[in-house]
Amino acid sequence: MTDGTGVISGVSVSHERASVDDIEIASVDSQRSAVESLLAHDGVKEAYVLQTCNRAEAYGVTAGDETGHAILGQHFGAVDETVRIEMGHEESLRHLLRVAAGLESIVLGEDQILGQIRDAYQDARGVGGIGPDLEDGITKAIHGGERARTETGIHEGLVSLG
Repeated sequence: MTDGTGVISGVSVSHERASVDDIEIASVDSQRSAVESLLAHDGVKEAYVLQTCNRAEAYGVTAGDETGHAILGQHFGAVDETVRIEMGHEESLRHLLRVAAGLESIVLGEDQILGQIRDAYQDARGVGGIGPDLEDGITKAIHGGERARTETGIHEGLVSLG
């Protein structure tokens, strides 16, 4: 899924491990500003930040996992390490697909997450955070989430927690 320009690293703070307070600590005022902040680090080629009421996640494209995790660790520095999930390239892409499909939501299959992923994508794109690696991964996750809902009906009869 990469064009060879970098490695995607991700960090997630979500309802699976974190309290509401932990997620609040991990949250930022603006996804766009958070992407700009990540891009300001040497070695970060692309960046994406997804924030919902039940998760705060950041992804970066760097030359390697170590660099990516060090920078993302700084981004989430105020959050206890025990509630953060660090993901390498393949795991980050798999996780994004699961999130888009609604498999990582409190309410299985909830629909709002797709819109939130799209909004975060537009925020990141608007400040130059999306390049070929994240473009490929995020658009495939969005299409996968759409297909999961269309082909399985995972979202039928459900309402969002929000």
